[in-house]
Amino acid sequence: MTEETCEAVEEQKLPKRAVAVGAMTQFALGLHAPFLQTYLVDMQTNLYGSLNFAQLGAFRSVGNFAPTVLQPAWGAASDRAGHAKAFVAFGTMWGLAFVYLFLWAATPIDMIAMYAIQSILFSIQIPTWLSLIGCLMGEKNRGDELGKLGLVTNIASLLATLISGFLAGVPGILPFLRASFGDIGTVLFPSVDAWREAYYIPFFLTAVIGISASILSLGLREKARKGDGPRRFPPLLKLLSRPGDFRRFSFVAIFYSFSMSMAWPYFIVVQREWLHNTIFEIALASAIMTASTVIFTVPFGRLSDRIGRRPLIFLGRGFLCLVPVLYALATNVWLVYLANVIAGFCTASAVNAITAYIYDIAPESERGAHIAVFNTFTGIVYLLGSLLAGLLGEAILIIIFDPILTVFIMLMLSGILRLVASFLYLLIREPRQYSSTLWREFRSLVHRRRHDADTV
Repeated sequence: MTEETCEAVEEQKLPKRAVAVGAMTQFALGLHAPFLQTYLVDMQTNLYGSLNFAQLGAFRSVGNFAPTVLQPAWGAASDRAGHAKAFVAFGTMWGLAFVYLFLWAATPIDMIAMYAIQSILFSIQIPTWLSLIGCLMGEKNRGDELGKLGLVTNIASLLATLISGFLAGVPGILPFLRASFGDIGTVLFPSVDAWREAYYIPFFLTAVIGISASILSLGLREKARKGDGPRRFPPLLKLLSRPGDFRRFSFVAIFYSFSMSMAWPYFIVVQREWLHNTIFEIALASAIMTASTVIFTVPFGRLSDRIGRRPLIFLGRGFLCLVPVLYALATNVWLVYLANVIAGFCTASAVNAITAYIYDIAPESERGAHIAVFNTFTGIVYLLGSLLAGLLGEAILIIIFDPILTVFIMLMLSGILRLVASFLYLLIREPRQYSSTLWREFRSLVHRRRHDADTV
């Protein structure tokens, strides 16, 4: 293989079909994911007339743990089989089609159980998709390609969320669709409780688009694996016990993941109960976060290829402490919007850098396993953080304080712990040298601005 050929392989771009599959999947997620907690809150208030913090915490815990509990198995199976797209197609189809069944959850406990099943089904897609795209792009431009993919998929998610929020505010759309399809309309769109109708079309479209994305993914051409020996990788349970960069990174993530997940059950309480936001306002807040992520994803992806992953992970995790603080202080929806702008900035900075870092430190044949183990490990921590935060709010603080003060305390506590835990990311080590630094890039940007200002 010539030097030019090697360089072309190292800078290989993601195929358009892969980008399309990623965009459709994120569009389907954007249709329903921002509203699942709202759906549970509305279910609680319609059935019980009040909120239950323990159920909200359990719901978030299930949403974080259930998608990760079997990821090592899916990642390992994908690595062994050498073909990830079959796993991607199966997980995408069943994980997203199952969302439609949420409309018939009778109680919050039923909803939590169904959410667990749906999350486990979709977990088949998560590590196998990341492993698949990791094999479809080059190594030199990995951060840039992940950034571009994130740009497209986040735009798709943003549009889907806005569409769902708009559809939720059009009460006559479901009867119109039933009437338009005649006799088959009642079969396609069975009747549900009146309060559920705002969620009907988003959940239905999630299933339709998820099935379409699954079919499209079967056309991806995977990179051929080397057949010069048996495919082996370390036992999954030993990945965290084996000294090295991966174990260090995983253990550092423990403290931050716990601190971050503590706030998750309470964000929706601020929006739906404190500020009485409509579904469209909740959709707009989610879309603002996604738009912020879109704006910064590509620049941060390119920047990570120049300065490394660690500075961007630290930057994103550090500033994320502001989000629960702003929610705790929110007296109007504008502070929520500001918090979501910051959250999008932090997501763009840290999430793709975390994925790229795991790609960097994991052997190519073990990426699926490494990603799955990391997701499972952090998922367990998310489970504990959200569950304990919900139980603490329901069983202890609510006895001593009123609900508003309870939510305020939990959000502020999460913000403080996030700030402290973010500094632990400075302990991780880069596997190679990079051409620049964050400070050098910042100075270059500032000097360029000053030069432009002087010439005006």
